[in-house]
Amino acid sequence: MSASNGIPALSRRVTLLLVASLTVMSTATIAPSMPHMAEVFSGTPNAEFLTKLILTTPALAIAFCAPLAGAIVDRFGRLRFLKLNLVLYGFAGASGYVLDNLHHILAGRALLGVAVAGTMTTMSTLTGDYFSGEARGRFAGIQSLFMSLGAVLFIGLGGLLADLDWRSPFLLYLFAWLILIPVTVYLEEPRRAAKHGTEGEGADGRVPKATIGLLYLIVLLSMVAYYMTPVQLPFYIRQLGVESSALAGLAIIVSSLAAAFASFSYARLRRHHGFLSIYAIGFMLMAAGYALIALASDYWIVLGGAMLSGLGVGFIFPNGSLWIISLAPQRYRGRLAGGLTASIFLGQFLSPIVAQPAVSGFGLAGGFAVMAGSLVLLSVLLYVIRTAVPRADERGGRGRI
Repeated sequence: MSASNGIPALSRRVTLLLVASLTVMSTATIAPSMPHMAEVFSGTPNAEFLTKLILTTPALAIAFCAPLAGAIVDRFGRLRFLKLNLVLYGFAGASGYVLDNLHHILAGRALLGVAVAGTMTTMSTLTGDYFSGEARGRFAGIQSLFMSLGAVLFIGLGGLLADLDWRSPFLLYLFAWLILIPVTVYLEEPRRAAKHGTEGEGADGRVPKATIGLLYLIVLLSMVAYYMTPVQLPFYIRQLGVESSALAGLAIIVSSLAAAFASFSYARLRRHHGFLSIYAIGFMLMAAGYALIALASDYWIVLGGAMLSGLGVGFIFPNGSLWIISLAPQRYRGRLAGGLTASIFLGQFLSPIVAQPAVSGFGLAGGFAVMAGSLVLLSVLLYVIRTAVPRADERGGRGRI
């Protein structure tokens, strides 16, 4: 990405990374508060399950709203829509600090999801607008690294604040209002795409719909698996006798730090492997981490499992966004990025629902064991079918990202 109209490239890059940090913040920030929240609202029927849904309810709203957000971005432009959603993000996110009813908090979280749909879809679209070629691969890795480090910061703060008061972490969502300043100063509206075929389209001018559908499905399944960590792990750690919210947050932080380390290596891995192969590697690492968590007898073994699964997450996170950008022509970029956003957050919402039968039947340890086995099967399947995806859709090679 080069500077234009006097705007330094580094300032743009940092601004996009700050917007990206809001994605992880939208859910993970309050994860350490969940056990305390469940206790406070214990008089509400199904309080523990509803508390888990508070973490993931934004995801359902995002899944519904992201495709619409993508269409709006393509039709009316990027930046005004981004600024509007940053304002909504801070208002809806902080609402949990003042609300006293579990169902009202759920409604505020749904409104937060509407804002995240707009911010994430616009951020992904701008990444495709501003970057091309190998620069996209490098920035995708940096973006995933920054999101993981952002998770470390926000979850750490959330854990510390939750030990003081379970409501306090909700105030961290006001950070979105601060990001309005660099967005206004350093981002500019990209030029509109021409009508003729552009990057991401096949030789016949069509977008590869089958490959994009496969990508959306893989991303959804990956998020169902990943959200076992922020949703189930704090309860599992408490079951092991660890009462501190800060230590529950530390386990998620360790996973995020491992993801950051893996993300830093993503561009190098991408030069030698196709997108499906990277997914297979990431899922196998996640499976190993969850298996270790399922067998854990103390907190420190759980930390080891969280670190191992985090390595897999670090390869998975940048993979989907880079693949969809590689396939999407500019005039469809918002809509296709919106579809990816919907897949990500539908997977987040479904995670506690999909895991609940295993958790109810076999306990939390059994739930992690079932997910580990499922990830092994998925990894093997993707490795087997990787040769069935056309190389043009895989965008292999250094110059064809």
